[in-house]
Amino acid sequence: MATNVNLANNDEDSFIILGTSPGTSLDLRCNGVENGDALDKEQIEDALKDIPPEASMAFKAYFHIGDTPSPGSMMIASTIVTDDRSTEELQKRFGELLDENLVLKETLKQNNESLKEQLDLISSCQDDMLNTHKIHKEKFDETKNLVIKLREENKMLKADALRLSGGTGGGGSQPRSLRSEGRSGASSGVEFVTSPDDDTIDKLTAQLELVEKQRRQVIVENEKLTWQKESLEHIVDATSKERDEIKEKLEKIELQISTTESDHAEEVKKLHFIIQDLQRQLKCASEAKASSEDIVARDKVIQQLEGKISNLQNELKVAQIKILDLENIKLEFTQHKSGVSETVRMYKEQIKELSTRLKEAQTTMFQPVRLSVSSESESSPEFANFTSNVKLYDRTLKHLADFVNALTTGLSDSLVQTLGTVASLYDYKLERGSVDRFKSGLAEVKQQLERQHSYALNNIGKLRGMLSIFEGIFKDYNELLKKALTKTENHCVSVNDAGSGSVEALTSALVARGRELQQLQTDLQQLRARHDDADLLRAQLLQYKSDFEAEREARAKMASEKDDIVTDLRTAQKRNQELEKQLEEVRKLSPGIFRTVTSKKIISNSSPTASGSPRTTTDNVVSVATLLHLLDIVVRKKKKLSTEGVAGAGAGAGAGAGSGAGARNGAETPNTPPPQRYTCPVCDQTFKTLIFLQQHVDSCLL
Repeated sequence: MATNVNLANNDEDSFIILGTSPGTSLDLRCNGVENGDALDKEQIEDALKDIPPEASMAFKAYFHIGDTPSPGSMMIASTIVTDDRSTEELQKRFGELLDENLVLKETLKQNNESLKEQLDLISSCQDDMLNTHKIHKEKFDETKNLVIKLREENKMLKADALRLSGGTGGGGSQPRSLRSEGRSGASSGVEFVTSPDDDTIDKLTAQLELVEKQRRQVIVENEKLTWQKESLEHIVDATSKERDEIKEKLEKIELQISTTESDHAEEVKKLHFIIQDLQRQLKCASEAKASSEDIVARDKVIQQLEGKISNLQNELKVAQIKILDLENIKLEFTQHKSGVSETVRMYKEQIKELSTRLKEAQTTMFQPVRLSVSSESESSPEFANFTSNVKLYDRTLKHLADFVNALTTGLSDSLVQTLGTVASLYDYKLERGSVDRFKSGLAEVKQQLERQHSYALNNIGKLRGMLSIFEGIFKDYNELLKKALTKTENHCVSVNDAGSGSVEALTSALVARGRELQQLQTDLQQLRARHDDADLLRAQLLQYKSDFEAEREARAKMASEKDDIVTDLRTAQKRNQELEKQLEEVRKLSPGIFRTVTSKKIISNSSPTASGSPRTTTDNVVSVATLLHLLDIVVRKKKKLSTEGVAGAGAGAGAGAGSGAGARNGAETPNTPPPQRYTCPVCDQTFKTLIFLQQHVDSCLL
């Protein structure tokens, strides 16, 4: 019953009045009399023969000719002829529809807030139920341990009593006083054990009954909360249906407005033809039998229609100019966007090509020269000098290879870094207060290019020094060749063979190193060309900087549109006043819901653990789709917790079977489910409470 009442209240709140009945102007038009006597019906019928049927019916309805017109023809007449349907009236009507749309949105927001508060209440009740369940479990454990402990003490005392009674029966020679003392001590011990055991058992049974009553109350409260949740789900379904209906109505209204705007041009043309026909009819009527009053009235009507036509034409021209401006802006934006994307793609391809080329030319292999010199040739001073020169040659070549590898890696890293910063500046969006960051990025690119230039100059100087060393090595090589040619023929054949082999090896190694030097020179030329490309990129960066500054000025101009926001704020204030009135009506219709909502607001405002300052109502609004998704998540979590609770109970029973005798005799305690978790439907992040989830959803949806 409460669910039906809530649905009825929601239906009453969501009732929409889209407009009022036609005014008195339509009645006056339908009566066929305005500013003078009735016109001649036969002449008007003759004039309306060439007009389309809808327009003829409209004019018959307007001049009250023939039979009683239908309501549709009367509406067409009111839209075509009357002054009530001008563009200003249509704009006014459209504004009213927008206001009604805002009102409906605010009602939906209010419904969402109430649903959210109900969900908060349900979640708090669930947390309280879990806490009470946990407390009951702790009390069960305490009573169980106490009962086990008392039973063990009772068994120990009974065993001591039996042992004492057996000792007194075996030793008959003891005095009676000792026996009486032993009996009195045993009896007093038994009374001391049994009497508190009965009291504790009675107390425990009473506590168990109380706990059972509380458990039943918790079950009843849980059923009430589930019933409330179902009613809230029904309310959510009703609000979603209302929202869909409102959307359909708005779509229909927009279609009607678009059709009316498209029909304006046709109506203007029709009005031109009608005016011409009426002018001809007026001339004929004035020649035949027309009074001065009729002519004056018709002139007034014609002037009004001409004024309407001129206004409509002016508005049509203004609208066409606006449409052309917007299309030009759209085309410029798309061209700019496509140009930026093409430049970014081109630079990315250049980066890939340069990276592949740098990887290919990054490593320079070093192969030392190996010579086989005989023992006889080692003793000669010429060959000793020759071997020392070869060692110097190997060391310089190794140093040169390491230097070239370091040079290529450093240049590739610096080039990749500069191109990365340039690409980031291409993708950078200029906003307010970001010009300084953009300037700092440009300064960083400039510094990197200067460092790269200075590093290249230093490398060129070092390579020149290396080339001078190689020139000395080549001179030594030429001298050795001359000495080898001037040697006498009486040297050993083995020495000549070894010397010729070593000389051939040196020549081949020197030729290979010469080729490597040529390749290094070509690499230097390529690096200089890339330096020129960096200069071009710098010029392009300056051009983009000017473009970004122009865009910033355009954004500053667009800031003048804040006046529209101020007007929206005023409408929102008016809407707040209307919502306060609706809240009073809700309080009168359903005071129970009003009390629950206000009590929940007071609790949430007074809680010390609330994080951050209190938000406004607009920040806490959650859409209906999000609430439905959250309800599905809560239902799934409940099912999961119930299955985990059953599995945990089975595992606890197995562990109790494997434990000692004291655990077998103890009462079985219910296992609590694990702590409840709430997941975000957007990013799948888990939270402990529903409040934290709602705060996260407000920020995550933005």
